[in-house]
Amino acid sequence: MDETKKNSILIVEDEETSVMILTSILSQEYAVYAARNGQDGIEMAEMYLPDVILLDIVMPEMDGYAVIKALKDSEITRNIPVIFLTALNDCENEEKALTLGASDYINKPFSSSIVKLRVKNQINIINKMHILFEKTLVETSSHVKLDFLSRMSRKMLSPMHTIMDMTEKLKTLDSSDDTKEYVDAIDVSSRYLLNFINELLDLE
Repeated sequence: MDETKKNSILIVEDEETSVMILTSILSQEYAVYAARNGQDGIEMAEMYLPDVILLDIVMPEMDGYAVIKALKDSEITRNIPVIFLTALNDCENEEKALTLGASDYINKPFSSSIVKLRVKNQINIINKMHILFEKTLVETSSHVKLDFLSRMSRKMLSPMHTIMDMTEKLKTLDSSDDTKEYVDAIDVSSRYLLNFINELLDLE
């Protein structure tokens, strides 16, 4: 994970005042984008792939429930954590939001410190997942390389031994000084290659 990269937040909220307050709370630490309706929110989520989405429930035309359903149905956005931030503070709506895949639920009027902490918790989870993924990728790549080298080295052993055997037989034949020089060069090179192959096999 690149530590210099700012994590990003998408706010999907139709109330301008709430957007301004949330932007003020979060913009010092994160890159913040805002959509004023559900459809724009879905399009911006697919375009910017934010790390976290703050989503209101009550919005004209397309409410937050429809938005999160569309986000979770899409392969592009389904893994983005969604935090509902809404004035609907009853258990029924909170349960519905969590059932649809929300990662958290914040009631309005909200506390700036609570918003920061809830967002930070999701960002921390995301960053740890990125680090784990990159570590796994490096380990897998190293394993694949070693496996490839091992298999190739084993396949090279048989022809290498054949070359060395034939070289030894050539040494026993009467030959000119030039031919002997060539045979000696083959012998030295083949032994060098054999040592190299054995070193590769020792990496297993």
